Amino acid sequence: MALTYDDLDVAVRKAFLPGIVNQFFKATPLLVRLMTKNNVKLRGGRKIAQPVVYDELPSGYYSGLDTFDTSYKQTHTYAEWDWKSAYVNVTIPGDDIARAESDQEIIGILRPKMEVASLTMRKKLCEGIYSDGTGDGGKAVDGLLNGLDDGITYSTYGGISRSTNTWWKGNVDSTGGSLTLDMIQDMYGTCMDGDEHPDLIVMPPALYNKLWARVQPQQRFLPKDSDLAQVGFEGITFNRAVIVPDNYCPSGTIFVLNTKYIQFVINTNRNFVWTPPKEPTNQDAYVRQLLVMCNLIVTAPWRSGIIKNVT
Repeated sequence: MALTYDDLDVAVRKAFLPGIVNQFFKATPLLVRLMTKNNVKLRGGRKIAQPVVYDELPSGYYSGLDTFDTSYKQTHTYAEWDWKSAYVNVTIPGDDIARAESDQEIIGILRPKMEVASLTMRKKLCEGIYSDGTGDGGKAVDGLLNGLDDGITYSTYGGISRSTNTWWKGNVDSTGGSLTLDMIQDMYGTCMDGDEHPDLIVMPPALYNKLWARVQPQQRFLPKDSDLAQVGFEGITFNRAVIVPDNYCPSGTIFVLNTKYIQFVINTNRNFVWTPPKEPTNQDAYVRQLLVMCNLIVTAPWRSGIIKNVT
């Protein structure tokens, strides 16, 4: 007896979905690093809410019977982000399945569709991670261009105004110019604070190739036991960070990231799910969608930075 549409759904969920999810989280060095730091989170709720610390508690030195400042002081607030939903559609004509002479042929018809579905979802989300969140009419993922903005282009982030809350701004160098190590060092230093420091520097391959040619004589490659090296990424160590190329990184842009304060959040009810049967009433077709509800959030924009217009 030939496989039914229900059998195909079982095959997708068991044989294909785990690989799609695994490949997605290996698609970009940022996601690999977030996985390593346990900063890929599963959550529910109407929105993504995150407490944000912006001030210190009363403190000071004292002597003898000096009084303490015991007044209440608000030290944190909540940022809120909307969920962003993405889909990939898979439609297979019913007569293609009917012409298959074995179960193996039917799975063979499904396999290339699922491979393309994986690539499509990966491209959609990875491009979104580095974007400004305005794509598809504002339905796209709130990417790093928005999350790390200094308030000049995007005045509000996570529902918090950067105009009245300057502590919520990222570090942006819009001057750019010819790529130099000093340029990267300046932004790295700007993002440092005591033991807090960027750990991941991402740039497009064209810029990475220029940098590699300049530092090659004293270059230090990633250790083989690095989380990034283990999944196939190459890079250069820089202070206490690593510099890596990423094809999804926008042209002429360098991201200097403290990934401790970046999260990729996935909705528990839309965690790369395969939709239930959808039988068209006027067509002979197998129609399903791959769905995910997620967003990228930056919980401390001032810990990271962007260098734009780099050549």
